[in-house]
Amino acid sequence: MDGKNKKEQLIIKACCAVAAFILWLYIFNIENPIKEINITVPVKVVNQELLSESKLAPVIEGDINLTITISGNVTEIYSVKPEDFELQADLNALALKKGDNKIPVTVNKSPAGINVVNADNLWVKINVDDLVEKTVPVKVLLVGKAKEGFYALNPELKYNEAKISGPSKIVNLVKYAIASCDINGANKDVSFSTPLMAESETGTTYKYVVMDPAVMDINVPVKKVKTVGVNVKLSGNLDASSLIKSILPANNKIEIAGDDEYLNSITAIDTEPVDISNLKGAQSVEAKLVVPKGVTVVNNISSVKLNVTYNNIIQKDFTMPVKAKNVSSGLSASMTSSSVSVTVSGTEALINNLKSEDMECFIDLSNMAAGTYDLPVNVTLPAGISKISVNPPNISVTLK
Repeated sequence: MDGKNKKEQLIIKACCAVAAFILWLYIFNIENPIKEINITVPVKVVNQELLSESKLAPVIEGDINLTITISGNVTEIYSVKPEDFELQADLNALALKKGDNKIPVTVNKSPAGINVVNADNLWVKINVDDLVEKTVPVKVLLVGKAKEGFYALNPELKYNEAKISGPSKIVNLVKYAIASCDINGANKDVSFSTPLMAESETGTTYKYVVMDPAVMDINVPVKKVKTVGVNVKLSGNLDASSLIKSILPANNKIEIAGDDEYLNSITAIDTEPVDISNLKGAQSVEAKLVVPKGVTVVNNISSVKLNVTYNNIIQKDFTMPVKAKNVSSGLSASMTSSSVSVTVSGTEALINNLKSEDMECFIDLSNMAAGTYDLPVNVTLPAGISKISVNPPNISVTLK
């Protein structure tokens, strides 16, 4: 019994839904009632230039939108779009003053069969400020990348600066006049005639200011790319170079761009001379590139990092004979010790090739009379070898 009741209830509900849908179709298509809805549409501000006669300017930082109430048949009202309307705020409609002003808005265009209910009571608030002007640098933004194997050089501008005028609140924020150039896929020089846009330091752009010039002529040179080596130049105390094992660029290849007449003659880019006597154990150093005439280093790289490696420094002990030198005529010398132990240091390569005969140990007896003296041992070493110690450092010498 309960199952039968439930089935009947489902049938009743289905019939009600069908009836409601048929009634809606009838009302929507046959009766087609009038309905009101709200829609937000843009407002165009006109006659801004007339304020400049009073040294004033409107402060408009972005798009101005206004919500209006419209009415019309259901079949028409739901098909309208914001761009079907044209709303206009005329700054010449009232005598404006500095500060906030309430400006009437008129409906210049609307779709047929659609009524703007509040057309007689539309207003926007616009702030008016002092009109000022200043000069800002032009900054070119390159959009996209040149074709593979090509590179866009720095843009060439007809003017490097532009004059901007408008309300002080906005003009004081503007840092650049921006020009955007699309170079995507370019394989030769490209010329543009590009509108300038006022931009703040944070990247905010402003439409409602006057740029002079409004449009900038720009040429972007696009040149072929060639990969070349880096040639490291050295200067300074080259005798100390034995301590240095290598000075090599972190990236031994760089890309340059230019015309064929210049690229064809270049196989490597020199660095400015690196003074190795000032390295003092540095593991890396920056070296500026010497860029030849007619070419540009890709990505405006001006220097390269050089990695410096050093030879291992080791020590070694030698037992060396000691000579008496410069003994005055008529005298003879006798020493308490005829040899010393000498400890020297140098690069592994130099020390391993060092022989006793490459060094000399002696006592200098120049201009000395007969007697007994305690004198230092002198050591003569090849270039690149340093004395660490001599044992004993002094020897007793008797002259007779």
